[in-house]
Amino acid sequence: MSSTYSVLCLSHDPAIIVHDPGYNRPEQAEAAVRDGVTGHEHCDLMIGRYSYPLVELGCPATRDQPAQLRCCHSGTSWTDKDWLLLLTAAYQSTDPTVLEAIKAGYHGCLPWERLSRLRIELGVTLKEQP
Repeated sequence: MSSTYSVLCLSHDPAIIVHDPGYNRPEQAEAAVRDGVTGHEHCDLMIGRYSYPLVELGCPATRDQPAQLRCCHSGTSWTDKDWLLLLTAAYQSTDPTVLEAIKAGYHGCLPWERLSRLRIELGVTLKEQP
């Protein structure tokens, strides 16, 4: 199955794809973030891997990210869509045990404010966060 890679701007709510068509290799999308995306020079950017629909999300290397974020990694950090869906459900849970686990965990790349902006790409309807 072939994939395409697109740069997403999470400074918009919901997130938008900032160029189309996508790239054939992740390195091309990483280079686009590193080189700067016109009109998004100070925005929060991520990379989506699509085999339509979205199948994986990449948080670019911290040194290449134009936005100031809490996450810190030397290369693109990839997260499978299934984990993104689980984390979305956990953030919206009313179960006290799940909420405690969320509070105790470190989600530097994917705090609720960032993850919730991906709702269209993830195909989820958000509940009001408790």
